[in-house]
Amino acid sequence: MEAAFLCVRVHLGLSNFSLNHSKLNVVAAASQTLTFSSAITDLSRLMTAVDEFGRQMSATSADVSALQLALEEIVSNVCTHGYQGEPHRSLTVTLEAAGANRIRATVADLAIAFNPLTRSAVNTNLSLEERPLGGLGVHLVRKVMDVCIYERRDGQNIFTIERKLRHGSGRSALTHIGVTKFGSSAVLALTGRLEGHSSPELEQQVNALLHSGIRSLIFDLSALEYVSSAGLRVFILAAKKLKSAGGDARFAALTAWVREVFHVSGLLTTLEVVPTVESVLPITPPAATRPK
Repeated sequence: MEAAFLCVRVHLGLSNFSLNHSKLNVVAAASQTLTFSSAITDLSRLMTAVDEFGRQMSATSADVSALQLALEEIVSNVCTHGYQGEPHRSLTVTLEAAGANRIRATVADLAIAFNPLTRSAVNTNLSLEERPLGGLGVHLVRKVMDVCIYERRDGQNIFTIERKLRHGSGRSALTHIGVTKFGSSAVLALTGRLEGHSSPELEQQVNALLHSGIRSLIFDLSALEYVSSAGLRVFILAAKKLKSAGGDARFAALTAWVREVFHVSGLLTTLEVVPTVESVLPITPPAATRPK
């Protein structure tokens, strides 16, 4: 089998400076290289590495989430479609700091030639019934990055993305799901991150609730720090299933990052977004319980 490599070079704004005879000298940060398989389950290691590297560079939580989102979408596409799910292809990821106040990531793979930027623009004005479950990945990459460039060179697909850094710092936590039931209604409280690795658990929980007779579902997103297209797919699927069953799905208290992802995906109008959980409940909910 032909060997394959995925190379990701990430340039995060330099954070260390020193003055010497009135001249500003830049102190470059160290780079790190990771090698892992093309199995989609290995994405969690890339997400962890980007999170740690972002903390070292004092990048904001929004910048780290944007980079993770873009890389998750690009790498998932390579693994699933470029490598057609073959789990034993080799992937190499290099993270390094360079330039000033910008994130740049270059993804190169040896899959068949494919330019994701030639895909038709996503129509974010479609109704829920017209909405496909997938197709948001490249759209999200374009929206959260300032620059997207594709080229085919030396037998490789080379995809470069770039984003200007903001100021501050932040970190993310693992996803937890809390459930509170009220007869045929339920509140699903999500904490942390909702991406390719964690979204199947949420989909299972949603299906279990629908099977138990729940027809009104409120997603409490007040503590959700990150969502990718995999998570959006679960939201759209839940809304479709509930509507076909005569029920409804509502999405409450969106955090700033999640609201931005909803906005660029056209979901602020397609899905029913409400300011708070309490605004759509007849009574104040008790504390949510985490399923075992």
